Amino acid sequence: MATKATAPKTNAADTVSKATNSIANVSNTVSSLFGAYITSGRKLVEGVIEVDKTLLGYAKNSFDGYVALGKDTMQAKCLNDVIDLQAAHAHASIENGAANAREVVELSRTRAKEAYAPLKEVIDTYRSSKAA
Repeated sequence: MATKATAPKTNAADTVSKATNSIANVSNTVSSLFGAYITSGRKLVEGVIEVDKTLLGYAKNSFDGYVALGKDTMQAKCLNDVIDLQAAHAHASIENGAANAREVVELSRTRAKEAYAPLKEVIDTYRSSKAA
């Protein structure tokens, strides 16, 4: 009779051990995911700040260009010189705008990938453990 009483206790101990391990695994996964969310959020905010600073720098350069254009316009000797100044400034503004847009897009893409990386790492770890 002693063997019958021991078997259920062993099964119960195994069940408790499996449940404890399962809870520990879930706890580790949640902890990793939470840490990844915090890291991603921090990197996202840093990226937004960097993009904003870049855009503000471009706006300052544009403003300075318009101030210089105004000064040059006031010093122009004839209307043809004013037209040439305006045309040159418009051309330069379009060129700079296109170059700045490419830089901002690339910076945004890079920073978004950096912000997503911690989450991707946790997701990839979870996917690979489920596939195994």
